[in-house]
Amino acid sequence: MKPQATDDCRTVLKRVGVALIVFGAIDIGVMMYCIAHQISYSSSFNLFAVISGIYLWRGHPWYVRFVTRAAAFFVGAFCVALLVFPFLFPLDLGLIELCLRPVETIGGMVAAVGVTVFLFWVCRQLRAPAVVAAYAKPGCTSGPPWLAFALAAALGIGTGAMVGLSLSGATARKAIELAKARTGDGYRYSVSHLSWSGDHGRARVVAYRDDSIKTVEVEW
Repeated sequence: MKPQATDDCRTVLKRVGVALIVFGAIDIGVMMYCIAHQISYSSSFNLFAVISGIYLWRGHPWYVRFVTRAAAFFVGAFCVALLVFPFLFPLDLGLIELCLRPVETIGGMVAAVGVTVFLFWVCRQLRAPAVVAAYAKPGCTSGPPWLAFALAAALGIGTGAMVGLSLSGATARKAIELAKARTGDGYRYSVSHLSWSGDHGRARVVAYRDDSIKTVEVEW
């Protein structure tokens, strides 16, 4: 049974619902373009955003609460990622990418910030007093979704720590040595992907210098 929502509440839900549908449709379009041009792309939104937008527009109680928490979770995750990223990604490689691939680098940064701002806006809209009053569960607190923020922060820090340890361990050093044998001297190296099982492993190593960036796939 739907709560008795006021006109202000319905206006907010329809506004956010339409925004999510448009956002998801754009994401689906980008994904299809990348698939057609064999460009690596991954996203957690696309169809999920469209479906959530439709149910928000219709005022479905479960989706109102779920999208509020999900938006808060992703905002927290993106903010933690910004703090963790410099410890996992070499600063000099970032500067070289900015010089050699300015459009892609700046575009990626703008997209990440834009998505974070959009999700923050979604969370703020769904925390509007009219929406909270209509959709808060009886007997439950109607405060901000701090638990979602905390879970995102814990997950981001934990994942960052594990990735950092794996990309700086003996296996990563072995991958760099194999990449160095293929590229020669004069490059600096950063492991961007690493997987292994027993004595077998596979890694993607970025070899870079001031005038070039190469991606080297190695196996052992």
